Amino acid sequence: MGHIYLPGPVAIPDPDGWTKMKSGAIHQHQAPEILHLSLPRCDLPEFTFFFPVFVPTTGQELSRELPKKKMSYTRITHWNCVRIMIYSTLAATIYSACPDPPFVSNAVANLDKVIYNIGDKVTYSCSPDYKLIPSLNNVATCGPDETWSTISEDICKRDCEFPDLLENGNVEFSDTVVGSKATYKCGERYILLGNSIRYCLDDGKWNGSVPTCERTCPEPPNLQFAISNLTTNKSVLYYPQSTKVSYTCISGFISNNLLPSFTTCQSDFTWSTISEFCTRVSCGPPGTVENGNVKYVDDKFQSKALFSCNEGYKLVGDTYRECTEDGIWSGDVPTCHRSCPDPPAISFAQIIEMPDNKYFPVGMILTYKCLSGYIYNLFVSPTIQCLEGFTWSILTDFCKKVICGEPEQIKNGKVQITGIDFGSKALYSCNAGYIISGNLTRKCTEDGVWEGRPPTCHSP
Repeated sequence: MGHIYLPGPVAIPDPDGWTKMKSGAIHQHQAPEILHLSLPRCDLPEFTFFFPVFVPTTGQELSRELPKKKMSYTRITHWNCVRIMIYSTLAATIYSACPDPPFVSNAVANLDKVIYNIGDKVTYSCSPDYKLIPSLNNVATCGPDETWSTISEDICKRDCEFPDLLENGNVEFSDTVVGSKATYKCGERYILLGNSIRYCLDDGKWNGSVPTCERTCPEPPNLQFAISNLTTNKSVLYYPQSTKVSYTCISGFISNNLLPSFTTCQSDFTWSTISEFCTRVSCGPPGTVENGNVKYVDDKFQSKALFSCNEGYKLVGDTYRECTEDGIWSGDVPTCHRSCPDPPAISFAQIIEMPDNKYFPVGMILTYKCLSGYIYNLFVSPTIQCLEGFTWSILTDFCKKVICGEPEQIKNGKVQITGIDFGSKALYSCNAGYIISGNLTRKCTEDGVWEGRPPTCHSP
C-alpha cells in the first residue's frame, strides 16, 4: 500500500464543482508508480494548491515517473480546475526538485522538463541579435543543495554581425560582439581613406563608416639636388591619377630649363620620368696671386681654391676661398709678399709673440724668452731682426742655465756630479763597511737648488 501525503487543505474536484478535504494521506491500491493528472478547464476556486509536481499549462496532461528521493514541494498558483485521478500507488519515499532555472539577461533557458531534480542541467541560448561568449559557461546544473550553479549575466553580448567588407582590401577581426575591434587594410598600391579601425557598439552596430581603398601612385621620386612641394607636408600619402609634384632646386643649385622640374601620376599609377635638372652654381675663376699660385678642382658650388706663395714669399690673407651658394668666392684674393723665412727654433727659448700669418717683412723684430731652468744673459740681446736681404740677424746664446753650485758632501761617503747647472745630477755612495740611507741621486732644479736632502752613511 502506498501513500501520497497532502501537506494542507486541498480541493478535489468532482463533476459538480470543487470538494475540499483535510490534510492527511490518501490510501491507494497497488499499481505502477505513475502519477497521471488530467487538467480540464473550470472556474478557479479561491485557494492555493501545493503538490510535488509543477504543472505549467492549464488543460495539459502530464505523466511522469517519480524518482525515489526526498521531496520538496513546488508552489502552484493561478491554474484552472484540476481533476486528480490517481492510477498508481506512490512510493512511501518522496522526491526533491530545484526551483525555476535562474533568469539571465538576453538569454533563453532551453526548458525540456517541468521538474528539475538534482543533477539535471539547463542550457541557455542567446536572444535574437545576441551572441554567446564561448569562454563563458552557458549550462546551469541543479546541485545537491537544490540550488542552481551560477551563470554569468554576460554570457550573451549584443552581436554586430560581420563588419562590412573592403573592396581592394581586407578586414581583420576576432569577434563581432560589443567591444570587438575590426581593422581595415588595403592591398598593395592602394591607400586607405577613412578610419582604419571600427568598434562594435552597444546598439549592435559598428561605429563610423566603412573606409575605402583608392589606387595611388607610390611615393614620388627623390632627387639629390631638389626638394618637392610635398616635403613640408609629410602627411600626404595619397597620390591619385593626375597628381602633379613640382620640385625646386636646393641652395647652391640652379635649374636647367631644358629639363622638366615636375612629375605626374600617370594612368598606370607610375610617375612620369624626371631626372636631375639642377646643376651647381658656378663662381668663375677664384682669382690669381702674384708671386704665388692657386689650385682648385672646379669653379662650382662648394669647391675650394687653395693659394700658396713662391719661396721667399709669405701669404697675406686667406689660404683658401670657397664657392658659395650665391655664385661668388668667399673672402678676398690673398697676396704674396717678400718675407724672411720662419725664425730659428731654439731649445732653451721661445718667441714671445708670433704673427698669425707668419709674414716677416724687412725690419720686423722678434723677441725670445728663456724657458724654465734658464736665465737671461744680461750681455746678449734676446731679439732678432729681418734684414734687407730677407735674412735674420745673427742670434747668440742669450739664455744660460741656472747654477746650483756644489752639492753637500757626506760623512763616510762621497759624491760624484755631472755638473753644477740646471739638469745636472749628483750620485752619492758610502765607504766600505757602511750602509747608505736616503736618496742616492739628487738633481739640480730650475730654482738653482739641489732637490731633496743628501743621504747618510752608517755602520751596520
